[in-house]
Amino acid sequence: MAALLLGALALGAQMFSGGFTARPGMEPYVKAGPRTGAERLEQDLLAAHPPGSNLGPLAELLRQYGFQCEAVRQVTIAESCRFRSRRSDDQVLTATVELGHDGLVVQSIAVRMALSAN
Repeated sequence: MAALLLGALALGAQMFSGGFTARPGMEPYVKAGPRTGAERLEQDLLAAHPPGSNLGPLAELLRQYGFQCEAVRQVTIAESCRFRSRRSDDQVLTATVELGHDGLVVQSIAVRMALSAN
């Protein structure tokens, strides 16, 4: 119980001190900024989940990172997964991962990041 309370206090302090609000797996990408963070995330995702690999572990990793994916009913359309994090008091970073897949196998991964006003 004490650990849970301490964790909540740490998260609250981070949120109200102007720090970023990314989950631990996404911290290095958020800290790197939109261009470099997107490049690194895409490289890391492709290295761990290259085209032809099983989609399940990649989808689970994105959920752990805090991405929310929209269900896609058409195989020819890339699935879009979105992550948002407050980077500072006045900036929000949005990361989008476009997943090309056939429902079972990864076909492509593309990452974009952008900053916007909070």
